[in-house]
Amino acid sequence: MSLTKEALQHIEASHKTGTEAADGHALLVGDNFTVVDMEKYQDHRRRFRGKFQTQGLKDFMAYVGNRQADAPVFIDRDAMAASSYLDIGDVTLPGHCDHSATLRLPKTPEFTAYLQANDSTLDQEEMVELVEDWGHLLAFENSKGEPLERGKVIHAFRKVSLEDLTSIDSEKQEHSSRVGVMNSVTVKNAERLPAVIYWKLVPYEGLAERTLAMRVSSKTKGGPSFGLRAIALDAAREEIAAEFAKLVTDGLPESECLLGIFNP
Repeated sequence: MSLTKEALQHIEASHKTGTEAADGHALLVGDNFTVVDMEKYQDHRRRFRGKFQTQGLKDFMAYVGNRQADAPVFIDRDAMAASSYLDIGDVTLPGHCDHSATLRLPKTPEFTAYLQANDSTLDQEEMVELVEDWGHLLAFENSKGEPLERGKVIHAFRKVSLEDLTSIDSEKQEHSSRVGVMNSVTVKNAERLPAVIYWKLVPYEGLAERTLAMRVSSKTKGGPSFGLRAIALDAAREEIAAEFAKLVTDGLPESECLLGIFNP
């Protein structure tokens, strides 16, 4: 039954403390019938609500798994994130979606360094610093497929020099670049420099360790420098995202896990 404004004004005038509404959970007060929520004056909330946010894969699965097994989990592979609304309800009895859990996996410092190095050009000093900073993760291979020692690689980068050669050679070596038809610049002792660097790292917290490859090429314009390019990075990202989705799905066997984003 709906009440007219006049009826509500009459009720308000006859109740100095206000008129109850929403089964006693609120009061209508004042000439403008302002709604006052009474929850804060009660001993307990009407329902549980809150937002749990974490970067820990195990923490997310523990929180969701211990509270509402039938709440769906939405997995965003592109963002390496997952979320669940534990009071979502269903189509017949929808919930308020006030109680949520959100996971966003952080990149590791090692993976961040790998991505920052990708598609970059480093001079000799910067290249040496990269190998010194992350050398404990790296393995090196020259253009012949032969392994190289880290100490010798650092020394080779420090001592690399350029030599002008008069040549009509059309072959482009791993560490050389064409300057003109009759003149090319080639890196001395190129076999001592790595053609491929292998990074052994954990890309995101909670995922498995994997090896990512990066090609090294020499650039001679303006002095010796080195270009770095990740090999098959898109394929690696797909594998990492698939691993993440499988870990969440396997870790919450009683929950419906869906690929996608849900906005309540």
